[in-house]
Amino acid sequence: MKMGKTSKVLLLVGEIIVIFVVVFAGLFVLMKTIGGGMRKEKQTTGTPVSATPVTLSRTPTPVSGERDLNGLTVTVTNWWDMDFNKPKDEYEQAYWDMQNEAMKKYNYTLVNDSHYDWGYEYTEAFLLGVNENHPIGSIVCLYNNFVAPLLQSNALLDVSKLPSADWNDEKYNQAVIDMMSFNGAIYGFASGMEPRAGVFFNKGMLESCGYSRDLPYELQASGQWDFAHFKELCKNLTRDVDNNGVTDLYAVTAYSGIAIEAFLAANGTSVIVKDGDNGLKLNADDKRVTEALSFFHDLCQEGYYRIQREDETWDYFKECFAYGEVVMLVEEQYQCEDFHHNWNPDLDFGFVTMPKGPSADDYYGVLRENVWVLPNCEAIRSVADDIVFVYDIYTDSPAGMENDDRRWKKNLYLDSLDNRAINETSNWLINKWDYCMPYMDTYIMDWDYSWAYKIGDGKNPQAVLAAYSDEWQQEVDEFNRRMKEIAP
Repeated sequence: MKMGKTSKVLLLVGEIIVIFVVVFAGLFVLMKTIGGGMRKEKQTTGTPVSATPVTLSRTPTPVSGERDLNGLTVTVTNWWDMDFNKPKDEYEQAYWDMQNEAMKKYNYTLVNDSHYDWGYEYTEAFLLGVNENHPIGSIVCLYNNFVAPLLQSNALLDVSKLPSADWNDEKYNQAVIDMMSFNGAIYGFASGMEPRAGVFFNKGMLESCGYSRDLPYELQASGQWDFAHFKELCKNLTRDVDNNGVTDLYAVTAYSGIAIEAFLAANGTSVIVKDGDNGLKLNADDKRVTEALSFFHDLCQEGYYRIQREDETWDYFKECFAYGEVVMLVEEQYQCEDFHHNWNPDLDFGFVTMPKGPSADDYYGVLRENVWVLPNCEAIRSVADDIVFVYDIYTDSPAGMENDDRRWKKNLYLDSLDNRAINETSNWLINKWDYCMPYMDTYIMDWDYSWAYKIGDGKNPQAVLAAYSDEWQQEVDEFNRRMKEIAP
């Protein structure tokens, strides 16, 4: 679904106008997509919200320990169900034993609030909570696309100088901290990482076309999974099966916004990049950008890429892959659950990283991590150091189990992935933070992928980039200006 551009009004007059403009900016950012509809992240059924406040209550009780949090309730807020204190295996039992012991020792309570639905209502509730000093949580998870309007509204607390947080600890995702660092401040963080973009492949279709069922795994393991081998495979998989002059089997398809970012990342780059601590930088003139976009252009123009048709819904690519019209799908790893549960439970598929681009020195993923933040209001500021103290415990591993695979495997939909997708591909994407390109484009309020359609339709990538660069530069400059204004 192609959405119109958001208002560029960022100079706000009065608190009511602040709420109105930023909330609806958030709405438009979230709804901007290409491919025929709104793309939703994994979620649970939510209820309408109206900035329901979370009370940061304290109930003093006797405590023995080096630090007394005086009965503080720390609320972890997100948009999906989290089974707090309900262990499913030995690792989780040890983890929750550790959490419960810490709660008693330091005199606090950890609770979960996940009744906020994914979407603009989430950012609306967050912003209203900040303005009314009734935050929706002590520590709140933000979807990547939610960040920009809240960040530029000064709604996120700078956590850089809180004494209880060691943001250099190896358990924290340094790439996320870098993404959320501006002008000496740190506005968000994450522990660990979720695997994102890669290539799903239909094992049965590969075999029926005369290839090994595990060919992409074999190429990945040998270091030969690159643009050249990928394109050669696409050429041989794309077929007119019934010889009527019309392609029946396509090599690959995708949700085009995901595909564009994935191929750019695979070549070690992106159109918008981080400029150190200073802000954002337009990177459209990078040779690696042109290489990646030219590769996507060629896949489309040579007929290997299955594009969306006029009568199809935005998620056409899932059906095409699930029922064998395409052999490969560029997508994010969590979509594997959808294939089995909502499309084809018998689908036998694998999952590999994106192929290496010609300028990349290894396999790269896309860093589009959910970000954890503290709302920037007095109710939080007054206990901020206690909150990050609790979060530090919350993100620890039980003693002696720091390297237990279950620590990172427990959220990977193991019933939907084969062992190589978990142990080889996902393991790489989770643990190679320095080989994941930050997804900075969504920090631009007016960003969408309408320009990508032009490349898919045959327009020269360099010409398309040139046509949009002035507008993008203005947006980058505006973002950087706004971040300097709110710098501590």
